[in-house]
Amino acid sequence: MKTKLLFRVALGACLSSLYLNAQTNLESTRNVLDQWVQTKQIISKEKSDWRLEQSILSDTQKLLSSELNRLETALEDLKSSATAADEDRSKLTAQKEAFTEASAVVEGSIQKLEVQMKRVVKTLPSPLVEKIKPLIRRLPKDSANTKLSLGERVQNIVGILSQADKFNATITQTSESRELNSGKIVEVRTLYWGLAMAYYVDASGAYAGIGHPGEDGWEWPQIEGAGPHIKQLLAVYEGSEEIQFVAVPARIN
Repeated sequence: MKTKLLFRVALGACLSSLYLNAQTNLESTRNVLDQWVQTKQIISKEKSDWRLEQSILSDTQKLLSSELNRLETALEDLKSSATAADEDRSKLTAQKEAFTEASAVVEGSIQKLEVQMKRVVKTLPSPLVEKIKPLIRRLPKDSANTKLSLGERVQNIVGILSQADKFNATITQTSESRELNSGKIVEVRTLYWGLAMAYYVDASGAYAGIGHPGEDGWEWPQIEGAGPHIKQLLAVYEGSEEIQFVAVPARIN
């Protein structure tokens, strides 16, 4: 009886021990499983985060590469522009030096040209003088002491010469007042042959002659009997008579 009782007690203790061990192993297994699940979740989240970061890094790399290419292209353009600018600067410097040398040459002779121009103006016909009076007034009274710039002084001379050249290349007809030797003033028609000479005649044809430049202005000698021929010349010029040869006096310098 005691033996059975002891056996049962021993069996119970053994079963209890096995149960406790099983409970302990089950709890341990659950803990391991929980840790494994957590680890898997952490690994999954890390992978997801890595893929997102990888995508961001890839996009950033592409953006930076594109910006780098743009900057390199811009740098090459700047280098090309700088080279072109250097070439332009060299050309402009050479032109400036050439202009400076030319200005020095002109400035050295402008006073002489202005003095000569004042003498030339006296020999120009009155219709041309009236046309270029604004330019004549701008010629400095004292070429050695003037506030006019070199460009303005050259422009005056070139303007006068240009208008004189145009007048010299054409025939100009005007109506003018002419003083007779007796002091009488008559109205005449004058036909200028450029700057070389001119013909004039009054309405009656009684007073006629030629004109030519002199040192102090134009001279107008009268030629007796030339009136009818000069009137005919004017009629041909005006178109009231057909084109024909007209014998008129001439003066050769």
